Amino acid sequence: MAIRLNKVSSDLSSEVIPTKFLAIDEEGYFLLDGLRVAEQSTGLDWLSRIRMDERGRPFLSNEPETRILIEAFDQPLVALDVEISPRSDGTALIIARFPYGFSTELKADSFRSDEWDRFYARSREGVPVVISRAAQSRLFQLATEFDDDSVTFGDLTLPIQPLYQNLEEVSDSGWWSDLYKKGDTRWDDGEAHPLLPMIVPHMKIPRSRVLVLGCGAGHDAAWWAQRGHIVTGVDFSEEAIARAKTKYGEHDSLKWVQADVFNLPASWSSQFDYIFEHTMFCAISPERREELVKIWWRLLTPRGRIMGFVPVMDKLSGPPFGTSEWEMRRRLLDAPQHGSLSKRKPRFIPIIWNREKNSKEKRLGHELYFLIERADSLTD
Repeated sequence: MAIRLNKVSSDLSSEVIPTKFLAIDEEGYFLLDGLRVAEQSTGLDWLSRIRMDERGRPFLSNEPETRILIEAFDQPLVALDVEISPRSDGTALIIARFPYGFSTELKADSFRSDEWDRFYARSREGVPVVISRAAQSRLFQLATEFDDDSVTFGDLTLPIQPLYQNLEEVSDSGWWSDLYKKGDTRWDDGEAHPLLPMIVPHMKIPRSRVLVLGCGAGHDAAWWAQRGHIVTGVDFSEEAIARAKTKYGEHDSLKWVQADVFNLPASWSSQFDYIFEHTMFCAISPERREELVKIWWRLLTPRGRIMGFVPVMDKLSGPPFGTSEWEMRRRLLDAPQHGSLSKRKPRFIPIIWNREKNSKEKRLGHELYFLIERADSLTD
């Protein structure tokens, strides 16, 4: 089957690389034009050829004339079933089965779990795998013992690590300032997000109060202020705020605040029409993401909006830490899992939610762009 997708040109190492995109839904099936690919042989062939590049992006190998990046809603491989066969040397052969009849071995030392107790692993080729609930249930049925750190099958014990490797330093403002002083600021391209001029003018946003959390050296915040908005840029790092003030100055429509985002004053609640998210979500410790989402909701006015660019990529240590569209939907668009079922409301309502096809090369294929609106009826 030919892949009938739009091409874009990507600049990599001074060469123009034709790039196509191939989506995978949350159950592990390929999508073309929004419809599942039903042809078994095609799906089997494509799943068998998924590999990971150096930027944590899945792609289709053995495509000599073009590059095909995989846009997986969850993980590139979704295991429908898992079988474990202990070996005589104390190890095990773990075989996972996937859509289209594809199967492959999983690495026994690669199992991890997230805060929703979902299991992840790696195929023998290093491709990220999420274990479906049905397959995970089968694992527990086969297990003789399990706890938060491991699952045991007779004499075999599989260690289960947390999904992300947290780095304590990201909670230290001095650590971030030191990175600026050393010039180790790979996230800083020296300019505002390049897609802002392509997206924002068409939205015809009236003069608004805009908040940029994790503003760094201030490029994004200054861009919004230059378009007539009233902007507040906040960063944990004293050095970052000093650079923002030096480069862009400060005036009635552009203020800089050096503060911990997780300790902003109560007086800021419901004060901002827009929050622009660019590098904050992926920089904080993943265990604080739920807290950040609640802060976003608190700071927005009723029906206030978040415009965000978040890297959905395979990166278990950071910063930046990776994420998935599945996680972003769970945090932003699904109802919080507390309170009466009849009263659960989503935190935000989606307006735009898509993978960007015009991103810079280093972000191409894994940049999620979203515009979401605060759900006024939420009670938290």
